[in-house]
Amino acid sequence: MQKYFRAITTLFAISLLGLTLHALDDVFSVRENEWYGISVAEFLLYVALVYLVLPPLGWWLARRANFFGLLILAGYTFQAFYGAGVNHVRHLFGQFSGSQLLPTLLKSLGVNYETLLAQTGFVPVLMNMAGLGITPPHTHTMISNLIVFFNIGTNILLGWNIFLAAREMIKNRKGTQIAKAI
Repeated sequence: MQKYFRAITTLFAISLLGLTLHALDDVFSVRENEWYGISVAEFLLYVALVYLVLPPLGWWLARRANFFGLLILAGYTFQAFYGAGVNHVRHLFGQFSGSQLLPTLLKSLGVNYETLLAQTGFVPVLMNMAGLGITPPHTHTMISNLIVFFNIGTNILLGWNIFLAAREMIKNRKGTQIAKAI
């Protein structure tokens, strides 16, 4: 298990650094905070709440062999891979809508979320991070583009190591349960 957690720690730190640089580019180059009618500080606070509170808690729990921690890390990894990675690449090719999976699912359930997207504050920021909105056309700096491509690979490796650690954790728990039964 330790080899997976060493890899997860290193890859998580690299991913978080890349995501932080991407968020700074969102604020200072793209001026994304203005889309939501909020200040730079408020936008950075929201991003920090999403990426610098829950994912490190997941990492801390995972380091203590807590399966829920691995689930939190897996959620972070997917968001970092898709939200800040693949969607960024889609923007380079002129596609400014997020994944259509969640919007299609919510619409099929009769959930009308469009009015929330038009508001200011934390909720529309989260919704756009989840791919529910359509961002205005924009471009990022070249360094941000390079970081995103690097981070896509980093998050694929991180996700793979999380999967391997989860598999190992499940295997170890089954072995422990069998030993206790005997």
